[in-house]
Parts: sequence; C-alpha cells; structure tokens
Amino acid sequence: MRSDIIEPQTQDWSAWERWLRGHLDIELNTLHRALGEVLATERKKFRDQLERKTSEFEVKLAKLSGAVDVLSGKAPLHARLDIELNTLHRALGEILATERKKFRDQLDRKTSEFEVRLAKLSGAVDILRGAQPPPPAKFPTVKAWSEDTIYHEGEIVAFAGGTYQAQRDTARAPGSQDWTCLATPGKSLTVRGTYDSAVEYHRLDVVMVGGSSFAALKDAPGVCPGNDWHLLASRGSRGQRGDSGERGLMGLKGERGTAAPSIKSWCLDRTRYTATPIMSDGSIGPSLELRGLFEQFLMEVGDGRS
Repeated sequence: MRSDIIEPQTQDWSAWERWLRGHLDIELNTLHRALGEVLATERKKFRDQLERKTSEFEVKLAKLSGAVDVLSGKAPLHARLDIELNTLHRALGEILATERKKFRDQLDRKTSEFEVRLAKLSGAVDILRGAQPPPPAKFPTVKAWSEDTIYHEGEIVAFAGGTYQAQRDTARAPGSQDWTCLATPGKSLTVRGTYDSAVEYHRLDVVMVGGSSFAALKDAPGVCPGNDWHLLASRGSRGQRGDSGERGLMGLKGERGTAAPSIKSWCLDRTRYTATPIMSDGSIGPSLELRGLFEQFLMEVGDGRS
C-alpha cells in the first residue's frame, strides 16, 4: 500500500526568539536588582537590631559595674565583694555572647532563605530562557481501583481497562460523576482465520481470502472482499526459480542383503492343471494355471490333423 506524506511547513521563529531572550534578560536583571535590595535592607535591619541590643546590654553592664564600684567605695574592701563583682561580669558577658550568637544565627538563617529564593527564581528564569533544561516531568501514580477504599481528589486509578481521576473525595466506583475518564480501553485486531460467509464478523476482525488478509471496518461487514473490508496484505507473485545447489556427498554403502530364494521343485496338480513352485527357502510360490494352455494346444493340434 502507498500513503502520501505531507511535509509540514516550516516557519522562521528566530526573530521572535531573539525578542523573547532580550525581554527575559531585562526581567532577570530587574529581579536580581530587586532581590539584592531586599536582602541588603533585611541585613541592615538585623545588624541595627543586633547593635541596639548589644548597646543595651553594655549599658546595663556599665550601670551594674558602677553600682558595685559605688558600693565598694563606701564600704571597706572585702574579698567577697571582689568575687561577686567578677562573677557578675562573667555572667553578663556570657549573656551578651549568647544573645549576639542568637542574632547572628538568625541573620545567617534569614540571609540563607533569601539566597535560596533568589537561586530558585534565577533557575526558573534560566529555564524560560533555555539556558538549562527543565526538570523531568513527574507523572502521578496510577493505582488499581479497590472496593471499600476512599480515594481523594486528584488520585488516578485503573478500572475495567480504563483510567480515571477522582474529582472529589469518594468511595464510589469509577464511571460515576465523582470520576473523570482519562482513557478508555482500546480494541485490537482479532485474527479469525479463513473467511467463511456463514460466520458473523465484527469490526477489526481479520480474515484470509486467497492468500490475502482483510480487516473488517465495521460490524457485519458483508462479503469479503468488499467496501467494508480493508486490505492489509495481498498475496505476492511467485518468484523465480533459484539456482541449483551443489551436489552433496555420496552416502555410505549399505550392508549386502540376503539372496532371493530360487525355485527348487514344482508341485503338479493334474486334476486342476496347476503347477506350484517350491522355493529354496521352503516357501511356496504362486501357482500357475495351465488348463487354458493345454486346451489351446489341443485345438491347434486338432486343426493341424484336419
């Protein structure tokens, strides 16, 4: 069979691609600039907050140190007062270091979040520009439908050869209004053998007629071949006779057979005019009927005398 192939018309999209790439470059630069400004603003906020908190702790530490100095000036020096002052300085220093670490960690975490967002947005723009391939498509998992199971919205199941997607949470069987049919079961060719006019055929049944094969285009297609049958493959012509092959090697000589039996004697039956041979192996051969021969001889002898 011959089928005509229509070549698709090509269209030059290079100008449109250049315009799109230029537009995406402008949008990417604008996005980078805006995200950089937001990130710088957030960093400044955290830095100012850290400095303000640090200053508050330093003021508190200075006030406490001054109060201790005042107390120590009014009273005579005592070893216990020095110990308490050192302990107070050490405790305030640890608190200040802890708070500084908290603010520093919070600033680093916030900065990392902005950098991750910026990287994701940059990757999305790169995909649109064609700078890198898009991520592989992820297809939903198809499960076999089961009774007494609740399926949630968006889940896809296989049922009766078809595929269905749930429109809402449901326990009803596919085919109801809770499901959308994505694919129905298909039908393939069915080989029915040699065509028989007494047999009922259906759509896509395949039969053989005179060495050719035909497929039914509808149910009850009528006599084949006909308008409701489609030729799949026609019988080819007989090819030319090929060259004779080389003569094969002669086979081995077989064993010598036993000698055929010979006539050893005759058994004469004078009443029936028969002669039966007795063979050399003791078997009895077929009898010779001699009556007709003697009758013909007597007739010829009688004619000669007259």
